Amino acid sequence: MELGMGRPRSEPDQKMSSMKAIVALVLSLMAAPTVALDSIGTVTARLQGTDLSWQVLTTDDGAAMVQVNNIGPLTMMDTHAMGDGSVYIGLVFQEEPSIDETPVGITIDISPEGAAGPVWTSAGASIAPTLSIERLNLDGAGRIEAGFEAMLCRNDTPATCETVVGRIETDLGLP
Repeated sequence: MELGMGRPRSEPDQKMSSMKAIVALVLSLMAAPTVALDSIGTVTARLQGTDLSWQVLTTDDGAAMVQVNNIGPLTMMDTHAMGDGSVYIGLVFQEEPSIDETPVGITIDISPEGAAGPVWTSAGASIAPTLSIERLNLDGAGRIEAGFEAMLCRNDTPATCETVVGRIETDLGLP
């Protein structure tokens, strides 16, 4: 017998080893601190005759599902929300974001079935999305209230498209 080579494990030994690993994993998950999630806003839309609603969430440590980033002359606002599947709204502003400033880029992705289902996306659609901003404040925690309209097409069958009308009303979770 070579050094470092133990006896092969029997089937009961392998099962016991697997069970120990599972118990250790469960205990470590139970010991991990829980994170409270709070809603700071909503996104709503109507797709295929169904009203959908998502919550924009933040954790008790201040991390939010909204990010505002300034890169040179561009300001990017990315909003993710969960509920009836998930939704993503990405906005790119050329100048300082305001009610009077139209985004130079708008991306809207809706996954009503979550990660396992198709994504309805504005990328590649024949009509660009529009956004009507009613309130946009970057002071304090920040807030956006706006309506949107977009032609969304399924990523798995791009010829299947539908006009979607919706709203975003959320704090931006800025520090």
